Amino acid sequence: MFPAFKLTTAISAFGAIAAFGAIAAFADGPLAAQSPEFRAADLPGTNIHRAADRLFASDTVEITLAPAGQPGARVEYKVHMQAGEVLVYALSASAPVVSEFHGESDANKAVMFYREEPATAESYGQFIAPTTGIHGWYLANNQPEAAAVRLTFSGYYTVNPGLIELRPRPQ
Repeated sequence: MFPAFKLTTAISAFGAIAAFGAIAAFADGPLAAQSPEFRAADLPGTNIHRAADRLFASDTVEITLAPAGQPGARVEYKVHMQAGEVLVYALSASAPVVSEFHGESDANKAVMFYREEPATAESYGQFIAPTTGIHGWYLANNQPEAAAVRLTFSGYYTVNPGLIELRPRPQ
């Protein structure tokens, strides 16, 4: 079973009213028995469909986070994406973990945080890279027992740098 995710598309108020008003008018007209029909191009400013020049990638990564305070309790997993490329993902863990989804621009090394969860065992989403750079997850285990994390993702990316183990934080 695939995780559910919400598709959000920005449409200008005028464009939405005009497009859907046209549909409503069409539905009440002489051809009311037919289903309304329109083209994505009729909704200016939307990015409903975009052709790709290559097949999308899919990966599943299983990571065991060591108990809190030990080497391997904190890691990052990153992929490289071009601005505008898309990634859908699912994170599941055997126990609640800290999960931060963030990225770093190739151009100026600026870091942007997209989603921060202090304790989650499940997280699902879609992502459109705002900049060309590395994007991914910081994961940390604050529990006294190890935690298994599974990341499943698909989209347009290269696994680079991949898994990065971080030193334990000083106590």
